[in-house]
Amino acid sequence: MNMKTKIPIVIKRLIVRGQALPGKVTLKLFAVYLLTLLAVESRAGIILHRAVEPARIGLDISISGENLTLYFALSEESLSVLKKKMDLELIYSQLQRIHYFALPPAAAHCQVIALQVNREEDQISGYQTFHCKSPGQLKYIDVKLYEALPDLQAIDVWLTTENWQNKTVVYPEKRQVSIKSGILR
Repeated sequence: MNMKTKIPIVIKRLIVRGQALPGKVTLKLFAVYLLTLLAVESRAGIILHRAVEPARIGLDISISGENLTLYFALSEESLSVLKKKMDLELIYSQLQRIHYFALPPAAAHCQVIALQVNREEDQISGYQTFHCKSPGQLKYIDVKLYEALPDLQAIDVWLTTENWQNKTVVYPEKRQVSIKSGILR
């Protein structure tokens, strides 16, 4: 084998013995080999780095009848990126002070009926519910989370209605989620 890392003699013996065994056992031995190899490499000072996503939020938007509900979740990974510029308490308080996570068009005649932000250890989440008198006028939704979190890089949006669903990403320079024409009545 031509590898940079020396394979421990014990593992070499297992591999040689494993080649004579049935296929299922060989896979198990190979898995043991890989795990051992990673342990040996980590002791040798080689560190594997995982790419960290930029500060992102997941935003679920649900439209059902006359109700528009938004749910966001800020994961531990995103918080770790945001905490470099803002304290965790500041992030939480900014989100508590915001009046709208997203704002529907005035023509839909929507009123906020519920708004809550929760903090659980290393995750912040929240929801907001609107009652809309004219849900057929929901042609788009303006996402306002960037106002509370200016260092946010992207928002992963999952929009669902009774007849349609769409996944999109909203960026600071394009903050509007479009709703397909004719989907809402």
